[in-house]
Amino acid sequence: MKPTHDDILRKGKSTAVPKHGPESDLAEKIRQLQADRQQHAQAINEIDQVLSRVEKALTELKAMTARSSGHAPIAGHAGDDRPRRHYQKFELTGEESVLDFIRREGHPTTAEINNNWHAQGRTGVANPILARLLKRGLLERENDPTVRGSRYRLSPQPADATH
Repeated sequence: MKPTHDDILRKGKSTAVPKHGPESDLAEKIRQLQADRQQHAQAINEIDQVLSRVEKALTELKAMTARSSGHAPIAGHAGDDRPRRHYQKFELTGEESVLDFIRREGHPTTAEINNNWHAQGRTGVANPILARLLKRGLLERENDPTVRGSRYRLSPQPADATH
């Protein structure tokens, strides 16, 4: 019986195929590719097993933290990748800090107030606080053409000093 192509590929040798011909080289290349494919399939299987163990460990860890906190996980927040905000406690509120700075400095600019804001370790800018204090009548804004922005001073008679 004449050997089939599969028999030739399995054995690697055949009396009908020369040892160093193009058919032999092709058969060897196919054997090598099949061996490589098998190795890659095993590696993928091992990677899948590791990922499965990691996923299981993360699920268990998540369940343990939910149990230990005493709170059920909040729906919709499980997949958030945003970092949680950490609010800082300062000795003075934002408004008190701005008013104190203006009291000490006299007539600071918006930029000077914001620089002081950042020097205290606060995030963002003090502009919303300035707007609120202006609206409540605790501050007065003075236009100063020599600087960019405005200068601020305390109102002589605050309209609503109780807040």
